[in-house]
Amino acid sequence: MNVLVTGATGFLGRHLCAALVGRGDAVRAFVRPATDADGLEGVEVVRGELGDAEALARAAAGRELVFNAVGLVSYEWRDLERLREANVESVRHVLAAVEPGARLVHVSSGAAVGPSGSPDRLADEAQPFPEVARGNPYSVTKREAEELVLAAAADGLDAVVANPAVVLGPGDVYGSSTWPVRRYLQGTLRFHTRGGASFVDVRDTAAGLVTLAERGRTGERYVLTSREGNLAWPDFFRRVGEATGVRRIMLPLPPPVLRAAVRVVPWPVKPGEARTATEWWIFDPGKAERELGWTTRPLPETIRDTAADTL
Repeated sequence: MNVLVTGATGFLGRHLCAALVGRGDAVRAFVRPATDADGLEGVEVVRGELGDAEALARAAAGRELVFNAVGLVSYEWRDLERLREANVESVRHVLAAVEPGARLVHVSSGAAVGPSGSPDRLADEAQPFPEVARGNPYSVTKREAEELVLAAAADGLDAVVANPAVVLGPGDVYGSSTWPVRRYLQGTLRFHTRGGASFVDVRDTAAGLVTLAERGRTGERYVLTSREGNLAWPDFFRRVGEATGVRRIMLPLPPPVLRAAVRVVPWPVKPGEARTATEWWIFDPGKAERELGWTTRPLPETIRDTAADTL
């Protein structure tokens, strides 16, 4: 199959390209002019800016399947303009470039689903966007982008949305996703707070995107995460310690204390990251399990492979 991937040089994008090449697809990657595309083996690299409609249309020409995996992660409101450009406006350009009859797999985020509000409840695709998520610029922009894609699907585009959780594993070239593991192992992150997150292996996620392109229902969203990966922060760091043999004493900080502290010393956690960490970003992969046959590898394997690649 002829495939186009945007965001191909990112953490998930590189694994996705490898999975597509591995199954024999003709993969084309749309890559910004200054971005390093080394390591995209067996992939045709086409250079251009996502804001260049003509360049993007040329890249999408003849592609039967398009994966839109481009995006920017930041939880700081000062980055809102950059987030809108990367996460929302880029999607408008991709939607305009997809040829009639082609399928679009839009890679969104669990952040667009929003936190569950409770450690005893898992959020799923049907959850209304919670008000607390509107205080998170990353969630807001990823949700807006999803709504564009789903509106296009309602108008006849063959499009489906993936909502991956926090991806771990080897090959995080920018360190944007695996940093809690790295900083724990380095000893530069020595505290945790109330709240939690959902973690999934990047390799499983890439495989899930390929399956989603084959079996996902048009106009639907699918959460991609590991049930084992739904963890409160103390449990997450305990699991990292158990998997790697590196045990750290972690100081529990109540959310108000953490938020106040990072405003004074915004390292190793920025204010937006601290605010986000105090919510319960835990998700139910049941829909993907039922409809896609979604499975994930054991979490300790993912953590060990992440650790081996981050230090």
